[in-house]
Amino acid sequence: MEEPTQEHSSSSTPAVDIYAAGGLIYRDTSGKEIPEILLIHRPDRDWSFPKGKQDLGETLLQTALREVKEETGLTCFAEELIGRVSYLVGEKKLKKEVTYWAMTIELGEFAPNSEVNKIQWATVEEAKELLTWDRDQDFLNTFMNWYEKRAEKGIFENEISSTAVNTDSVVQETVELDSDLEKIESNLAIIESAMNRVADGDLDAAEDLISGLQK
Repeated sequence: MEEPTQEHSSSSTPAVDIYAAGGLIYRDTSGKEIPEILLIHRPDRDWSFPKGKQDLGETLLQTALREVKEETGLTCFAEELIGRVSYLVGEKKLKKEVTYWAMTIELGEFAPNSEVNKIQWATVEEAKELLTWDRDQDFLNTFMNWYEKRAEKGIFENEISSTAVNTDSVVQETVELDSDLEKIESNLAIIESAMNRVADGDLDAAEDLISGLQK
């Protein structure tokens, strides 16, 4: 469990003393344009996002995934780093920096444990009301900026995909047209050759040529 925190301006201590990482776990809701966020409750402490301190030898991403699994029982997929939050902790006012990834659930099931006694899905507005710390409430705006850009990117990619399909159709039509022109040119050459055979009096050869016309 993390040490109790105190709210202070982080500008007075520029150096980071403690590195931590966690996840903004979300799920898309059917028929709604806004996602739901998974919040955790630490007994007698706070409502917040799953997170924890970095262990020696870990990358911050490894820390985020491990802490999410330990606190929620959920194995998650980290989509993208979305931002960092800094604040001071403890009597010594050490600067702590938490790096967050946007995450979706792959598998697992929550069971109450020594660190987290319950979890809750909430809309962004509900989460802002429920979260204990102002910094976490503010960070939801960072998450929503990322989420909206992600949605816009998805729409753009769908448009590109649709355009590509139409382009493929045009290419196919062009190939078919080229093939028809080749047939016509071939048939004209055969007819011309057959007429030369008729002029030479070789009707059988002309007939053979005509029978080879492409349909």
